[in-house]
Amino acid sequence: MNKKQSNNIADYLNCQSILESQTSLLYGVLSDKVEIPLIKTLLKEIDLDSKKHALLLKGVSESINQPKSNQKECTKNNQTLETINKLLKKIDEIERIFSKDLLKLNELLITLESEMSEEYYILVQMKTLERMTSIINEEYSVDLTKVKSIFLKIIKDEERHIEILETIKQMATKKEQTNNSAFVKFQNPDAWFKPKLSSVIEQ
Repeated sequence: MNKKQSNNIADYLNCQSILESQTSLLYGVLSDKVEIPLIKTLLKEIDLDSKKHALLLKGVSESINQPKSNQKECTKNNQTLETINKLLKKIDEIERIFSKDLLKLNELLITLESEMSEEYYILVQMKTLERMTSIINEEYSVDLTKVKSIFLKIIKDEERHIEILETIKQMATKKEQTNNSAFVKFQNPDAWFKPKLSSVIEQ
């Protein structure tokens, strides 16, 4: 592999590291602003996973070459990163995130996680991984299987994130239904009281 190719791979992985770092930031902000305690914890779990992915990818990138790409350059070529940056700006303007907001966000978050998982899966299948590993192997005597396992673990985490988001969706839906039910009863005070058994019998 020539120097230009190794530079390109290092920059690509660095951009993926920046993407994971921004993803971590997104879930961290969501976790801080959401109301439901368990959902807060689940979002924090994805935040920590993404932070770990960012560090791993940065390490692999720097093992190949010193990357030159920065966040601005990466955003130009990565629609997923651009979407996450826009989301962060919008969420910064919101003081609290309620269950109805989570339901709107959830589908977008699942799509983002799916796109990230697919990106890593494609990388694992490509010759790029072999080239990347050959460089790392020369420097650190690490074989293809071990480098590949890093990306497979990230893919597995991304798939688990989708499962977590599906769980969050169910919880937010249930919470919203409960809120709506309480609102209907408040609008119709009679609905707060079940009919007495005697009144039902007399009918």
